Amino acid sequence: MSTTGAAAPPTLDALKAEVGERFDGLPPRLQSAARYLVEHPNAAAVDTITALAEAAGLHPSVLVRLAKALGYASFSPMQAVFRDALLAQTQSYGERMRAQRRGRRDSQPRGPDDLLRMICDASIGSLHGLAESVDAAALAAAIALVGRARSIHVVGLRRAWPVASYLVYLLSRSQRSTRLVGGMGGMLIDEVRVLGKDDLLVAISFHPFHADTVAAAELARARGVPVIAITDSALSPFARAATVVLEVRDAEIDGFRLVAASMALCHGLAVGTLIAATPRRAREGRKAAPAARS
Repeated sequence: MSTTGAAAPPTLDALKAEVGERFDGLPPRLQSAARYLVEHPNAAAVDTITALAEAAGLHPSVLVRLAKALGYASFSPMQAVFRDALLAQTQSYGERMRAQRRGRRDSQPRGPDDLLRMICDASIGSLHGLAESVDAAALAAAIALVGRARSIHVVGLRRAWPVASYLVYLLSRSQRSTRLVGGMGGMLIDEVRVLGKDDLLVAISFHPFHADTVAAAELARARGVPVIAITDSALSPFARAATVVLEVRDAEIDGFRLVAASMALCHGLAVGTLIAATPRRAREGRKAAPAARS
């Protein structure tokens, strides 16, 4: 398919928006290519088209077809958009991430302490990635939804379960009516069916996306319930129908996904909700009180 006459997206944000708008209309192979590039922007910036195609399980010609479908003359101008976005980050962060990738490919930890250092380094990289890529408008919209909700229901299964549990704890500490829905006894869909339009569902899932979480989010949206999706891809099955999407990517070591950036995002959502609900005068009064006592 072609977009003759259409301007190619000049920035990575514009490219992501274009892909999101047109994703359902793309052929399956182009969808796979788009999903891989959007989910691996650093690799898309520096790897060869052959390496990217191999990693995505596609032929290089599919990446060329995707580039042309999005309005680029060839793959190279599209890759330049990813490269410009990577260069916009601090050089130290980019170098650190490349070193981590090389280290994970070329070496194994020599002992438990070395493994712990690898985990810490990967977590720091994930936190830097979150700080560099956070969508301020989406975060503000999510905070507003949490603040307006009569009650908040959080679902996160398997590897997303600790993140969901922690978010419930944080929001409960913020004096919000919050409960964890997990389908105990296979009742997840029934739990979602009772939600009303004044409630809120926060659905947390990461690749390859738990089917029950996807079904819960889709049912909630069909019933008019707002949904916040916390995920590692805006193109994930349930995120594309969510009211607000918060993207976060944590590193993975030997098949185990770390959670540092996901937990930090939950902190930002919960504390941001608390600050938004607290009048400025009250916040200033609390800050002044310790000074007066000292």
